[in-house]
Amino acid sequence: MRVICSAKCTADVIVVLDTSTSVGWSGTAHIRSFLTNLTDLIVANLNVGGGRIPLGMVTYSTWVRQLFRLGQHADVSDIRAAISRFIFYTGASKTHLALSYVRRYMLRAGSGARNDAPKVVIVLTDGKSSDVGATKVKR
Repeated sequence: MRVICSAKCTADVIVVLDTSTSVGWSGTAHIRSFLTNLTDLIVANLNVGGGRIPLGMVTYSTWVRQLFRLGQHADVSDIRAAISRFIFYTGASKTHLALSYVRRYMLRAGSGARNDAPKVVIVLTDGKSSDVGATKVKR
């Protein structure tokens, strides 16, 4: 696998996964498998384990649920274990709540974010927010 981030690259990366009913997930096993595969790709390509690129993850539907904060897990096995324990909830696509949560709670120094690192938020959704207006204006 090709590494796309050099030894000098740093970033705080948050993955935000839409688990709403409209996404059409077939069940928790499918989501866990998807998250594990995604984590493997991110960790392998971004050198997450070196501490330069901590990974955080949340899921959302009607409610936002933090799976783990930035830097809470430094290796793939810990991240996989956290993914295996999360509880799946369907509901509405409250994308605006997820983005607000990430900004207010996960991208702060007290939650593992670093002042000197760029912030990257990867949102995986079907693109159908339950409140398009709120999603567009949330800052």
